[in-house]
This record gives sequence, structure tokens and C-alpha cells, in this order.
Amino acid sequence: MADDFQGFDIARRGYDRAQVDAYLAGLAAAAAAATPPPVFDLVRRGYDRTQVDARIAVLRSGGR
Repeated sequence: MADDFQGFDIARRGYDRAQVDAYLAGLAAAAAAATPPPVFDLVRRGYDRTQVDARIAVLRSGGR
């Protein structure tokens, strides 16, 4: 099954983009189940929280 992930929308108040990007890079390099659940700062013009949470849930469960 092909991965159709296209990135995250920018929200008025969302997760810090640099923190999310760094976490996702680390998640790709490590075993997903071994990484602790993330905690991101809320900032103006950050990534949409619902989309980030859903994507991380998929990746941590072994999905692509």
C-alpha cells in the first residue's frame, strides 16, 4: 500500500513545526514502539494538532 501522506496543514495555534519535524525524523530512525509519546509546544502558525496526532499514531503502530 502506497503512503499518501502529504504533510500537515498550518493552523492558527498548533504544534511547533521544528519539534514535530525533529520527532518524526527520530521516529523514522528508531523503533516506533520504543520512542516515548511526544509532547510539543503550542505556537502560532504551527502544525494542525489533530493531523499530527493521527500521523504519529499511525507511525507508532507500525504503519507507513
